[in-house]
Amino acid sequence: MGERIYLRHPGKDETVAVGVGFSWGALLLGFAWALSKRMWFAAFVMLAINTLLFCSGLWGDTADTIGLVLSVLFGIACGQYGNRWHRWTLEKRGYIVL
Repeated sequence: MGERIYLRHPGKDETVAVGVGFSWGALLLGFAWALSKRMWFAAFVMLAINTLLFCSGLWGDTADTIGLVLSVLFGIACGQYGNRWHRWTLEKRGYIVL
């Protein structure tokens, strides 16, 4: 397991651990990972981008290759920034770092 940051909501008896660094869940599961973390806006954006990339692949062989490359790059970007987005979302909800 990797390093983690713990956040706690002042009004609730709830502590959440957020990973530091690369998020394999965000890379492999995409918007389903965001939904499981209750990151509604991020899940919507990830689903919209994935849908656009999928639809771009329906236009022909070259577009299919470009869509695949862009999908892989988008997945890597989601993995790279996923834990940061999760922490940011929790902080916007009032959680503070312990």
